Formats: sequence, structure tokens, C-alpha cells
Amino acid sequence: MQMKYLSILFLILLALFGLSVELNSNAQAWQLLLGFHLAGLFAITTVSLRWAKQLPLAKRYWFIGLQLLAFRIAYFPVVVFSATVSCYTELLLQKLGIDIAIKIFPELFVSATVFFALISYALSCALNGRFVIQFLIVILGMPAVLISFANTQDLTLLPDNNWEDIQLPNVSLPQANPYGVAVKADNSLGQKMIGLSGYVLYDYIPKTPWAQAVQGTLEQEYLKNPNGNAHDQLTYHYAAFLVAKRDNK
Repeated sequence: MQMKYLSILFLILLALFGLSVELNSNAQAWQLLLGFHLAGLFAITTVSLRWAKQLPLAKRYWFIGLQLLAFRIAYFPVVVFSATVSCYTELLLQKLGIDIAIKIFPELFVSATVFFALISYALSCALNGRFVIQFLIVILGMPAVLISFANTQDLTLLPDNNWEDIQLPNVSLPQANPYGVAVKADNSLGQKMIGLSGYVLYDYIPKTPWAQAVQGTLEQEYLKNPNGNAHDQLTYHYAAFLVAKRDNK
């Protein structure tokens, strides 16, 4: 029960940190990096304390190692999916006629924590011999590996090193789905997977101010560098998140 209350407390603190980013007109990229890393660290710690004790002693060490590896692999996909959650939160608040400063970044970090926790929990189930979960991890993990290690420059220990401020582009609105060019381009399988993922997700982004500003800005950045790797795409996403927020103040 105490762990449950601690989990709720941390999610509240992470949401408050997201709110501080949302209210800060000069928010920096390192704050996004910190928020996502705290989300992953908290998810790994919480799931480990709750489920590792149910594993044999030898598997507990495997469990910690696999979670850290999964964090590295899933980081960029989780950033994208968390941003999608924020897009739909913005849509919901718009439909309800509510305009308050909790539309984007609190949901961004809290949903990232949930995604990382689900991945860690799935790993504990897999180590307990759940074949279906093992199969799903392999099927879903392969695209994530290709996306997160799109080329040799992505072979780094940390998933991200955007702790310094990054140059913000001009905000653009969406024009047309640009990601199909990756499939035909002379690039790596990982870069093609990044393009394919963007192509599939493009039409599911709602028509709300922040979401459209992020989508359009990412569209223009992608057209400038369709062969970018995962690190490039993280930089573009952070920049789009921040510039879209400033543009919609």
C-alpha cells in the first residue's frame, strides 16, 4: 500500500514538473530530456520493487538489465506515443471547452511513465514464462530496435543527449504526409522504419493547435533531412514540442 501512495505522489510531482515546463515560455530541451528520463527511472524502480521479488534470484538481475535495455530501445517510440497522448488530451479539453495550462506537458511525462511501466511489467511476465508476452515483445521490439538504432551513429549508451538548448525552427502547419519518401530512399532499414511509422501515424494526429503545429513543424524538418537517424528525430521532436508551445501561448 505504501508503494501505491509513493507511486501516486511521484506521478503528481512529475505532472507538476510538466506544468512548470508548460508555464515556462523559455523552457529548454534539457527539461524534456529530464522529464522522460525521470519517467523511465521511476517506472523501472517501481516495477522492480513490485515484481522482481516474484522472480528467482538469478532472473532478478536479468530483469533489471532487460529493463534498462528496454528503456534504451523504447525511448524514442515512447516519446512519440506520449506526444500522441498529449495531442488527444488537447483535443478532449478543446471539445469540453476547457482552456487551462495542463494540455501538453503534464500528460507527456505521466503517459511516458505509464508506457515505460507497461514495458517493464511485460518483461516480468516474459521472465515468468508467459509465451504470449514473449512473442509480443519480440514482434513489437523488432521495429523499436530498428527505429532507435537507425544507423551506426545511434549506437550510444544513452538514448538522448539533448541536454543543451537546441535551435528552434519556425512553426509550420501540415501540408501533406511526407514520410513515404523514406521507403524509396537509399537509406538504412531503420531509417525506412522511422519513415513508415511517421507515414502510418500522420493521419491520426488531431486537428488541434499544438498538435498541428508539432505535426507541421516535424513535416518540414523531415523534408529537410529524410535520412535522419533516431537522434536527429529526437532533436526535431523536442524542438517541435517547444516551438509549438511558444507559438500557441
